[in-house]
Amino acid sequence: MMRNREIVCPGCAAVNRTPADKPAGAGKRGRCGNALFNGRPLDADAAMFEHQTRRPAVPMLVTA
Repeated sequence: MMRNREIVCPGCAAVNRTPADKPAGAGKRGRCGNALFNGRPLDADAAMFEHQTRRPAVPMLVTA
């Protein structure tokens, strides 16, 4: 059985399922079609931070 990761889109906040055996950086957003990762930090408000950290499928670096 193939396992999936759930990665939250940093732009539209949609949850995207990507195969666990594929590089996460290669994924595209299902709703808006952009790349899931752009190589830059994400400025997130409290609601987006909560949404992102509920599904920690990939490592995350948090700074204040």
